[in-house]
Amino acid sequence: MDLYLYKRVGFEWKVVDKDWEKVRDGLVRNLTNCGYPYIQVEEGDFNKRGELYLKHMHEGTDLDVFYLEKTLSHIFSLWGRPVHLETMLDNKQVLFSYNGEKGSKKFL
Repeated sequence: MDLYLYKRVGFEWKVVDKDWEKVRDGLVRNLTNCGYPYIQVEEGDFNKRGELYLKHMHEGTDLDVFYLEKTLSHIFSLWGRPVHLETMLDNKQVLFSYNGEKGSKKFL
């Protein structure tokens, strides 16, 4: 069927795999939860200051940092307190935070 997996490299889209088993697994992964990541609330009173602590249930696909940072600012506007999101990037545990003025990233 000439199916393949692709991803963006710089400004171009590149074919990264044509193996049918990996293509099948990629399609299933994108259909699970409609392709959206699983993020759960770990704590609603983080640091005993009413801060929201979220955790990305990493399933092999990293979050897009651009959208992650934008989303944290929107969540802050709803929550009204600093927001933290724990995830994995390049197999390293990272904590993103937004305090209403600026965002930060800390490797755990």
